[in-house]
Amino acid sequence: MKISILYAYRNREKQRIENSLKSLVNQNESNFEVVFVDYGSDDAFATRIQKVIEGFSFASYHYMAHPGLLWNKSKALNYAASKAKGEFVFVADVDICFDINAVSKMTNLAKANMFSLFKLSYLKQEITQQEITKGKFNANQIKHHGDVNGMVLVSRENFLRIEGYDEFYHFYGSEDIDFYERLKNAGIQKEKNSDTLFFHQWHPIYNAINDAVLEVTPRFFNIKKINQQHFLFQQKQKAVKPILHQKINQYTWEKNNQLLTSDATKSIIINNDHAKVWHLFKVVLPTLKKDIVHIRIEDDNYFSSLKYRLKKQLKKPDRLPMPMKAVNDLMLEEIVLKYRHHNYTFKIGEDLKSITLIIQL
Repeated sequence: MKISILYAYRNREKQRIENSLKSLVNQNESNFEVVFVDYGSDDAFATRIQKVIEGFSFASYHYMAHPGLLWNKSKALNYAASKAKGEFVFVADVDICFDINAVSKMTNLAKANMFSLFKLSYLKQEITQQEITKGKFNANQIKHHGDVNGMVLVSRENFLRIEGYDEFYHFYGSEDIDFYERLKNAGIQKEKNSDTLFFHQWHPIYNAINDAVLEVTPRFFNIKKINQQHFLFQQKQKAVKPILHQKINQYTWEKNNQLLTSDATKSIIINNDHAKVWHLFKVVLPTLKKDIVHIRIEDDNYFSSLKYRLKKQLKKPDRLPMPMKAVNDLMLEEIVLKYRHHNYTFKIGEDLKSITLIIQL
């Protein structure tokens, strides 16, 4: 019986991935493979990480999506499962290192009517690369342990039976617990393993990132809570398959599918006037069919001018601005809700003064 270890990756430093894969080299059980999916990394990251993956005989590298698409771990893992050759799949994390007995333990735990969750030991920030390379950790090097961590062992058949991870989830949060809940709803029994088999390499946590501030890297305000609400809704409905129906790999894109301005059949350039932006996305865009639409929203200097400030003081503004962060969140909301299965390129200008969306309708 083969275990397929699935990784979902985007734009992370190569050393931690190399550490993770090196910890698999001397496993006591060798009947496993690694299916590594790079979901839209930039060229520099993709080139480096592909070279790393190809250096391990048990691993295969798969590039899907492109840099213009929002991060979607669910789509990456679903694609990985479709490429897996093992009877069972283990969802890993690029940050973990494996104990030498990890695969052997998973092989013993693998049962068709069960899925297994695992304890994760979080290494302290001060752990050096030299210590990680040794691959043996003691209690003094561990900051704490966690039970909810995204790692799961399940038969590939049951993975596909519930249509994998729900692709509604973007960025981070709740895609893992939603997956476990739907497995339980399908009648698959849960088992929690408390052995110390997996070690998490330190990095700053996503919660520390201020998603209320506009940055070049797309951030959607309060997305973790939005994802949580979606999970709670599906939990209440006792869903087995995602309620917003999907089929694994029905909508997948490749690197050469990234849309450019030159691909557009229609171009719409407006400023960040609140009424214009709202009407464009809520009314105009849904009416366009079979177009490749290039949309560019620009921060209008008028809203910071003396003339506008005086009108505002007199309570006679002729129009209202939509802050660029609010423009960002509105655009991301529309993508997540309506256009997540479309091909698109989303980009925030380096000066944070413009946001571009090129979308194939």
